[in-house]
This record gives sequence, structure tokens and C-alpha cells, in this order.
Amino acid sequence: PLPATEVEGRIDWTRRFDHMQQHTGQHLLSAVAERLLGAATTSVHFGTASSSVELAREALDPAEVRDLEEAANGIVTENRPVTVSAEDAEHAEGLRRPSARPGSLRIVTIEGLDRSACGGTHVRTTGEIGPILLRKVERIRKQVRVEFLCGARAIRRARLEYDILSGIAGGASAAVEDLPAVVEKWKAD
Repeated sequence: PLPATEVEGRIDWTRRFDHMQQHTGQHLLSAVAERLLGAATTSVHFGTASSSVELAREALDPAEVRDLEEAANGIVTENRPVTVSAEDAEHAEGLRRPSARPGSLRIVTIEGLDRSACGGTHVRTTGEIGPILLRKVERIRKQVRVEFLCGARAIRRARLEYDILSGIAGGASAAVEDLPAVVEKWKAD
């Protein structure tokens, strides 16, 4: 027999919580996109800087993007419970995306919104996701890819972009909200 070996592990809580925010935020965003826009999620990407979902729509207009972001953030502020359960695949009903896998499924539920088979890490309530920021929308493979950030990532990015805009506005002796008119004037000149 092999001798017993002790293993010590440590969790980088900041990193893990960031992953939990992004992952649960994706579940919420995908469920809202399907309900609000009839756009199913066909692909998901989680990156170190940002994440994205691909939706089964050829385009989203700016009003739809704002509505999607607003509706998702509304559910965040409702602080709905996020629960995890195990169910037999044969009897698991109401899943946003049916699973082809047999046996026991790990089901993540956002109360009153979503049920998905998922093995990832998730927050306990939608409030823990923090703000959801939709940043970029692009067409790809006859679908639309929506880049998003949740929680602390969203706050850091919004702060960075505001600081950049404030610097430009200061250089132009204008308020941030006046920059579009200033740029148009520069272009005309």
C-alpha cells in the first residue's frame, strides 16, 4: 500500500467569486434573452477579461440591448435565490436546454426564471451577481455575440471607461455627456 499523503489546498476567493458571478450572470442573461427576445443561447465563452453569449438572432438593435441589460439587472436587484439540486435526467422538467446526458443531473435554478443542468460554480442569490454590463454586440455566423461583464468586473470596466471619457472631456473643456456633439463639431471643422 502507498503511504498516506496530506494535501493542503487554498481557494483564491476573489478569483472564485468572480467566476461565480460571471457564470451565474450568464445563466440569468441567457434566460432573460430567451424570454424577452426569443433568442436562445447557442454558445458561451468565459474569458479572463470578459465573457460572451451567442444568441440565435441575426441582430439586436440598440433598444433591445438596453432592454436586455435593464431586465437582467432588474432580476439581479430582486435578489432571487439560486439553488442547486440533483435530479434524475429522465424526470428533470422545465430545463431551459434539455440535457441528453442520462443519470443524475446537477440542476441550477434561479427562482422563477431558469433551470439549467450545470456543473459550474454559482452564487447563492442573484444580488451576488452584481451589476451586469453589456459591452459589445457583433454578428458572427448568422448569430449575434453579446459580450458581458458581471459584478466587480463590470464596475472596474465602467470606471476605466468613465475615466478615459473624463480625460477626453477635460481636454476638450466639455462635459462627458457633451462629447458626442464636440466630436461632431471637430469632424465638421
